[in-house]
Amino acid sequence: MVGVPRSSGCSLCVKRRVKCDQGLPGCAKCDKYGEPCPGYDRSFKFVTGKPYRDRRQPNLRNDKKDGTRPKSATSNSENDLEPIYQSLAQREKPSSLISMDLNVVQHLCVLIDDFSQPYTPSPTHVVVRWFGFLPSIYGQNRVLDATIRSFTAHHFGRSTQNTPMVSYARSAYGEALRGLRKSLETPAESLSSHIFCAVVLLCMYEVNTLFTDTENPESWMKHAKGLSQLVRIRGPDRYNTELDVTLLKAARGLIVMHSMFSGEECFLASNEWHDKMRQQYTSNLPPEVHNSIELFFAYFTYSPSLVHKLYSLRHVDATSAEALQTISEVLSEALQIQMKLAIWYEKFSQIVPPPTETISSTGDELYPIILTYTDVSYATIYCGYYSYMVIIHEILKNCGYPGEHEAMVAYFRDRICKSVEYNSVGVMGPYRMGFPLRVAFEVADPVTSSWILNRLGQFSKIYAAAQPENYHTVL
Repeated sequence: MVGVPRSSGCSLCVKRRVKCDQGLPGCAKCDKYGEPCPGYDRSFKFVTGKPYRDRRQPNLRNDKKDGTRPKSATSNSENDLEPIYQSLAQREKPSSLISMDLNVVQHLCVLIDDFSQPYTPSPTHVVVRWFGFLPSIYGQNRVLDATIRSFTAHHFGRSTQNTPMVSYARSAYGEALRGLRKSLETPAESLSSHIFCAVVLLCMYEVNTLFTDTENPESWMKHAKGLSQLVRIRGPDRYNTELDVTLLKAARGLIVMHSMFSGEECFLASNEWHDKMRQQYTSNLPPEVHNSIELFFAYFTYSPSLVHKLYSLRHVDATSAEALQTISEVLSEALQIQMKLAIWYEKFSQIVPPPTETISSTGDELYPIILTYTDVSYATIYCGYYSYMVIIHEILKNCGYPGEHEAMVAYFRDRICKSVEYNSVGVMGPYRMGFPLRVAFEVADPVTSSWILNRLGQFSKIYAAAQPENYHTVL
């Protein structure tokens, strides 16, 4: 079980065995004693058992390979990660901690419920699969523990407006970043499942404005870059367990999004990675639905390459031999993907009901009719499909391919916007709609653009990547 020390007094009063008055910012007993009050931090610990055993007994999945991995094989790549997390760690300075009785494991279970709202938690919901492992692995790695404490304390501190708890979360966040930097320098730890899990959580919560640097709204991209590098460095062979595959699926959306808007190649666009992501450990999801979702995401990993080629055409002479060759290549790729997506959609819509139209409950003037779905997980897949179709038709339009592509771009853009009211609710809502709205913004007319920016302003309170400052057209 998880516990905290019984005394709530400052550590010096506890050590002196005197009753602490628990004053703020420091107790009067310490002042009278002539020493500065050290504060009221009570680190979380396991009351029974032996935490931090992962280095000796890496019973989590395939970590046993870590200790025998030659350092020379990945040392240069691992060093690429260090500047990213060093800069993030330096940004977060330790702050004075306030005592609080926070049972981490119990609060994690409540957090899963909170993040699933307003819908009932279900094993088919991605948030349940992401966080479901955390209670069982808490206490096995210091960096991951600090990340979980920060993640949990900030969520409940913010939701209950508990300033001391939020302050504690900030300190734990800095502790996690500094610990992560050290772990990346340790061959036996750097590629472990624990560190991978910590990086996924840190990246996810940076995106969701855990401690967003308001002067640098793109700071979440540093985490996304570090996450992408770590997944690539670990290599496909490490994703053979339920935990690692679940974390890979939790990370892949951010990896694709980072690739698309950073201009970097999406390394997930290969059969080897597709095979790893196709593994299924969730019995609650029908195999035909799981396979269809995985097929769509396999297609989706090719989207950054298409966007990069389209963007490159804007910087070359359209009549040059180089530009004509690029147009021919991107047109061929876009048409192939369009055909594959048409076949995919026909099958997917037969096993997962497409959205239905209903009247907006908010009285939205631009979109009085909205789309509702049977499940937010399926709504996210449909919105991903709409996003891809926007990209495909925008490419076909720019390449001069015959067809009503401008009308189709507007149609799928509006499908995304009409899904916002249903699919953006709850803590995870902005996370689900962040990428589709980013694509819709690229092709929006002035009125729709204003509508999207207004929604993004609301999202940015809990989703850093949605800050309007981040939105500059690329397509």
